Amino acid sequence: MRTRFSLFTGALLAAVGSVGAGSLELPPKETAPPTITQSEPWQFTIAAPGWMAGMDGTIGVRGVNADIDIGFDEILQHLDMIFAARAEARKGPFGIYGEIIYIGLADGAQISGLIDNVSAKVGMTLFDGALSWRLVNQPRWSLDFAAGTHYTNVYEQLTLDPNPVAIHQASQQFVDDIAEDLRHRLDQDISKSEFVEILKSTIADHIANRIGNVLDRFENKPNIPIGPLGGRIKQEIAQRVENFIQEKADALRARIDELHLTGEARRAAVQRLVNAAKARIANQLAVRLNKGLSQTLSKDDFWFDPYVGLRTRYNFNKTYYTGVRGEIGGFGVGADLMWEVEAVVGINLTRSIFTEIGYRALGGNFEENDFRFDTVMHGPQITTGITF
Repeated sequence: MRTRFSLFTGALLAAVGSVGAGSLELPPKETAPPTITQSEPWQFTIAAPGWMAGMDGTIGVRGVNADIDIGFDEILQHLDMIFAARAEARKGPFGIYGEIIYIGLADGAQISGLIDNVSAKVGMTLFDGALSWRLVNQPRWSLDFAAGTHYTNVYEQLTLDPNPVAIHQASQQFVDDIAEDLRHRLDQDISKSEFVEILKSTIADHIANRIGNVLDRFENKPNIPIGPLGGRIKQEIAQRVENFIQEKADALRARIDELHLTGEARRAAVQRLVNAAKARIANQLAVRLNKGLSQTLSKDDFWFDPYVGLRTRYNFNKTYYTGVRGEIGGFGVGADLMWEVEAVVGINLTRSIFTEIGYRALGGNFEENDFRFDTVMHGPQITTGITF
């Protein structure tokens, strides 16, 4: 009996033990995986890109083009102001990127002619904003897809200061030369078309060429990236002078006709009226030229270029790395084609501070209305920043 009780007690304890052990081995309830917000903190980067860029290409205004071939050394000589900043925020695979660059340039020249001196200013603002998503994230390398937009703003200003002494002398010489032809026209010795041809030639010799030749050299091959804002001023001034002389000729003809003279009497009257009017016409012309050549011409253009691109980075070790990015865009929204490439070699100076050395190029061919901007900016770049 005692033996049976012992066996029963042992069997009961074994059963209870097995049930208790089974309850301890039950798997825990499944939980949802952590989200990006829960799993990874935000990481921020602030940097200052030092882009030592020159510019090649063409800038056109109202159908007149300037050949742009400006090295970084010339940019430095004419630099008024420069500002550049880059910022990035990243959380897991998601990233936000932004960069702004402003360059202010100025140039001027003394001109020996009807224009005493000319000065030019350019302000260029470049902004880049994008969102990115990390497609590949390996210990040594990563690959991001980016989509964003480039914003470009170009402000140009050209200031012309006339030379009053040269203008007065040119006006007198011009009127003296055209006076004889004006008498022939009033005497009807030459036709209107013949007079107009003589008038245009005299304007070119005494006025237009003394405006345009030096100004053309300043604008067609500028020292800063500016379009030829004054590219048509020579033609415009020549047309104004032609219209002015035609008005004076019509007024003199009306006065002659009122006298109802013929033959030698008419010729003598024409001679007297033209001689008496020469000084007055020359002074009035000088006033108009001074006003017409005292100008500040400016143009302000901006456009947006949406783009897509890829960015990759490869870590050689904890200190050294390399990175490449490429973008293509425009798509006719702003420029017909916009592209940008950048390649760098980077050094992590500390766990937070880094420096990159590389090369960068940005190109585009924007054209709208009377403005053309078909250029490539390119040059080495040194960037220093902090990550936190």
